[in-house]
Amino acid sequence: MTTNMCNRRLIMSRKNKDNLSRDERRENALRPCPYLGYDRDELGVYLLSRGAYKIAETQFRRAIWLNPFEPAFKEHLAQCLYKLERYAEALQWLPKRPDKEKDCKNSHIIIELIERKLKNNE
Repeated sequence: MTTNMCNRRLIMSRKNKDNLSRDERRENALRPCPYLGYDRDELGVYLLSRGAYKIAETQFRRAIWLNPFEPAFKEHLAQCLYKLERYAEALQWLPKRPDKEKDCKNSHIIIELIERKLKNNE
């Protein structure tokens, strides 16, 4: 590989890094906002379906940080933490008394599963 090609790749990687930090700076300036975080959550759901739980966790946490108003983000993080066998932490992200109409549909199911696991571990 020639020196010019290496320099071009280095310059391109720096440009990509600058774009990413600019996007993150924009997100940080706009937060908390009910319109942000959906792309991060969608990526997290995909990663969760592929078994990349630790990476999915970071995406869900970022989505919640950007948009703390969306209960689905918290439910998805709780599902991810359940898969990572961090049951007590997962319970903290779910509502204490889930309302099937107001909150996400699966919150009560996740709570039941976690409570079963915690009982079996005692």
